[in-house]
Amino acid sequence: MAAGKAKTRVRAVQQRAEDTRAKLLGAAMELFSTRGYEGSSVRDIETAAEVKRGLAAYHFGSKEELWKAAVARTFDAFEMDARAGAAARSGDDPLREALRAFVRFSAVHPELNRLMVQEGSRPGWRSEFLVERYVRPRVEALSRLVGRALDPHELYVLIGASTFVFNVAHECEALFGVDPRSEAFAEAHADTVAEVLLDGEGVFARAATSEGDASG
Repeated sequence: MAAGKAKTRVRAVQQRAEDTRAKLLGAAMELFSTRGYEGSSVRDIETAAEVKRGLAAYHFGSKEELWKAAVARTFDAFEMDARAGAAARSGDDPLREALRAFVRFSAVHPELNRLMVQEGSRPGWRSEFLVERYVRPRVEALSRLVGRALDPHELYVLIGASTFVFNVAHECEALFGVDPRSEAFAEAHADTVAEVLLDGEGVFARAATSEGDASG
């Protein structure tokens, strides 16, 4: 009886710790993506997470480690979504599904692109960390799906087309009367991005044709 109660207490403590970590990571990603790293203090993050002071240091040790953990959590969520989407659409073109998965994730998590803009606009350890740990491997994987290395024009056309509307959601709603954060809009936007890049005279198709003409 006593052993059972002890296990229940341990599980409750563990769950509270997991809940606290999740709150801190969510608040950290939101603040880091909107205010930037330097503009987001640990105390601000704890306040936004509605947890006691000192818990960020207890769980993560430092602001730098909290930032890394928040980034890792977001990219892990993206990978999980991408794998789930690929499994659900196993008969589809892998490249098309990869593009659509990126759009769908960007609709739900615009903070990822906001963070990338924050950090990619200036040199520093965070920008280098993001490029080497997360961005370069994903660009290389996408290049394998395309069948050749992407150039910067293609990559940033893809990123801009996939993410921008979700970062200006209020503008889109004011202009067109539609909420880009809705699932229906995200799915339609994913289809549009795939069409622009892949179908007919799409960006990737045109580049492949140009390379063929140049080599001939």
